[in-house]
Amino acid sequence: MKTKNVWMFLLLLATCLVGSSVFCSCSEDDVEETPPATVTPPGGNATEEKDTHEYVDLGLPSGTLWATCNVGASRPEFQGYLFAWGEIEPKTTYNWSTYKYCDGSYKTMTKYCTSSYYGIVDGKIELESSDDAATANWGSNWQIPCYEQFKELLDGFNTTTSWTTLNGVKGRRITSRSNGHSIFLPAAGYRENTSLNDAGSEGNYWSRSVSTIENYAYGLDLYSNGIGTVSGSRYYGKSVRPVRVKKNKESVVMVTNIELLKDKPYLYLKDFTYLTSIVLPWYATNKNVKWYSSNNRIATVNQAGKVAAVAVGTCTITCSATDGSGVWAQCEVTVRDDSSGTLDGHDYVDLGLPSGILWATCNVGASKPEEYGDYFAWGETEPKTTYNWSTYKYCKGTYDTMTKYCTSSHYGIVDGKRKLEPSDDAAIANWGADWHMPSDGQFYELVDREYTISTWITMNGVYGRKITSKSNGNSIFLPAAGYRGGTSLHDVGSDGNYVSNSLNPWGCIYASCLSFDSSTVRANYDVYSTRCVGWSVRPVRVKK
Repeated sequence: MKTKNVWMFLLLLATCLVGSSVFCSCSEDDVEETPPATVTPPGGNATEEKDTHEYVDLGLPSGTLWATCNVGASRPEFQGYLFAWGEIEPKTTYNWSTYKYCDGSYKTMTKYCTSSYYGIVDGKIELESSDDAATANWGSNWQIPCYEQFKELLDGFNTTTSWTTLNGVKGRRITSRSNGHSIFLPAAGYRENTSLNDAGSEGNYWSRSVSTIENYAYGLDLYSNGIGTVSGSRYYGKSVRPVRVKKNKESVVMVTNIELLKDKPYLYLKDFTYLTSIVLPWYATNKNVKWYSSNNRIATVNQAGKVAAVAVGTCTITCSATDGSGVWAQCEVTVRDDSSGTLDGHDYVDLGLPSGILWATCNVGASKPEEYGDYFAWGETEPKTTYNWSTYKYCKGTYDTMTKYCTSSHYGIVDGKRKLEPSDDAAIANWGADWHMPSDGQFYELVDREYTISTWITMNGVYGRKITSKSNGNSIFLPAAGYRGGTSLHDVGSDGNYVSNSLNPWGCIYASCLSFDSSTVRANYDVYSTRCVGWSVRPVRVKK
């Protein structure tokens, strides 16, 4: 009798197990992962500074070890703290007025600034350890990843990535191709002002590297349908996933190449710029460099890469590796005089603006201030007859198939570019390298009531806005040239629409612009233009 009871119990148990396997099903996104065992490379967790944070060796070429959790989290799927870039503590409100390294606005930066228009230039392009949230919270063994470490992590030769769910939390698992180890990055969202946005659908992680776009820093964004490196405004609250370097990496890695980047094709007297050196590979053991000028009477350079113009002429700046590899790179610097009001046949006006920007008196394609000139889709350098997504250069016929200048996988192939390259700038292409399209910040400065007065007038029968300097009385006239959509010209004589060289933060299908009519003039992040539409271009240039 006991034997019969045992068999009946086993039969009932088997029936339950079979039933659960037959009747329980779920979608891929609903599958709950079992976290893999934590992998600790040779050397284990560091004992110095009581470091108890776990990490994984993904077998990456650089030897970078990735933490299993975000700063402020005790498990891989937990959100952790969200930080503004360069700040080491979370807070309740995230905007420019609360950001540590500005004086209340995006154009008053006090640190990590590469343009004098945006604040005090120091040329710093990577967080110092005192401003690194990973170092500050976890100790000197850890730091926020640099831009190159994110690129290495996402390199398809090194890893694979999948959207998954871990203990009820959505995010992306990144798995090594070489050893099968992995990390999980939760879709923790981001904070702006006092709100948490997109938690569960989007993950946003800071790097420690300054972006080439003013007032932005590089980072990593992930979604259900993609993952990539991007640039973002520094005041946003984003996640931090620390990294460290494998201590038992055997050989010294020598420098193999140096690339130099400069933001100005030439300098004017008393002007200066910072040259940026990119040392390759980025995980070279000694990345220190030395700077030299071939003629200090033309331009000088200090060991931070700051080049100062002294006299008219040309000299060569050399950047050399210090690790004994013998690698070096050179950059020619030309210093010009800037005493004329005409350049390459185009007149400009000094409005006495703080940035020193000089504004052209005519639109591209016009020979007089009141002429409308040509119309350009954003990033295109020639006018055309039809302006819509089907004719736009940087998409495949629709707004969600972008092929360049894309910051979200919802709209196409993500490259993180937010500012037009010189080859795609209509002012440079039509007027030459001395000119360029204004940035969104330069438009904002132009109509800032602290510096200028804007009035609706007519010039030779054409309606538009006259922008007059408060400091020197000089002015420019912007005709109300309307815009082109499809094959038609719209709002001519009533509206003016001038496009910048900058994407709008609200979405990569838009560009920031200056817009006006008879009653208002606006130029801020709330003013944007659809990229495929035809807009006016008013060039600018840099004052000496």
